[in-house]
Amino acid sequence: MTKSVEIQDCIYPREALLITPSKTTPRYTLYLSNLDDQPFLRFSIRYLYVYKRSTCVEKLKNSLSRVLVDYYPLAGRVRASSAYEGKLEVECNGEGALFAEGYLDLSAEEFLEGSRLPNRSWRKLLYRMEGQGFLGVPPLVIQVIHLNCGA
Repeated sequence: MTKSVEIQDCIYPREALLITPSKTTPRYTLYLSNLDDQPFLRFSIRYLYVYKRSTCVEKLKNSLSRVLVDYYPLAGRVRASSAYEGKLEVECNGEGALFAEGYLDLSAEEFLEGSRLPNRSWRKLLYRMEGQGFLGVPPLVIQVIHLNCGA
């Protein structure tokens, strides 16, 4: 029988970095569509992908920097519109996406075994950002967690 695993908090030895586009991107404001701007849709979606094999973090950062050239609104910031009350917009300013690197003393096998059942403690793995909701913070946050840091 699989049992739920309670995990400790992730350790973040360094500040999260802003990864900017590798080339200059357009600077302007995009209004969210009326569908995307509904108050009941104003939340962030968080995904957690787990890979058994490690990857080069510098390659990930470089790839993200290149991808942000084509997907430059993700390097901007969501803000309240000054022209239309209650409307949100994306300021395409090239500030960058957030990249956080954490460590957890848990093996990939332990992680996968413990994740077979719903487990609220897995929320501890999601990087927490300071800010009011999602206004003014990067719309894209990438996080890498190195497992089994104690071994």
